[in-house]
Amino acid sequence: MGYRITGEKCGSIRFEPDTGTINKEGITMSSKMTENAIEDGSSINDHVIKSSEQFPIGGILVGGNADADRLTRMWKERDLLTYSGRVRGNNLIITNLSITSEYKNAGGCSFTATLQKANITTSAYIEIGETLMSQDDAREKTGNKTAATKNAGMTTTVSEAITGNAYTSYVNSYNGKSSGGPSSRKTAGYDGVR
Repeated sequence: MGYRITGEKCGSIRFEPDTGTINKEGITMSSKMTENAIEDGSSINDHVIKSSEQFPIGGILVGGNADADRLTRMWKERDLLTYSGRVRGNNLIITNLSITSEYKNAGGCSFTATLQKANITTSAYIEIGETLMSQDDAREKTGNKTAATKNAGMTTTVSEAITGNAYTSYVNSYNGKSSGGPSSRKTAGYDGVR
């Protein structure tokens, strides 16, 4: 089985008989629960939050320190990694790295690393039919300006689709003829004395 760690920035490390091997790998999944104390001192659980998956691996590198240096560079540069072995994962970051040199492996070293899944999100974009501010700025720079908008205050503005005469006759049809509101009393019904 071919074990491999591939980074976007730092290249890849392939574990083969002449370069090294992975001798330990696993997957760790955990969650956190929020707890809130109540009056008698006990706590109630409110919500469960899933933690990112972790892939602890360990192995041996032989034939020089080039791969150990590459692992160190992957950790330092926070390289986004893909791991393929018995367990597989992508969008991983090295959160823990330990490199140990021993007399039994004079030209290499052993290592343990914890790879943690990075949750990568993107923003949503919904087109609503409006022009972007950058398009308005570009239009102003080229001199192709739209008509300025004025604050009309409390006056009623007339749209181009409705003629002024049609709107005036519409307003006049309601002047003084409203029956929707309550009529005021001409005499008080209750003066506060009984």
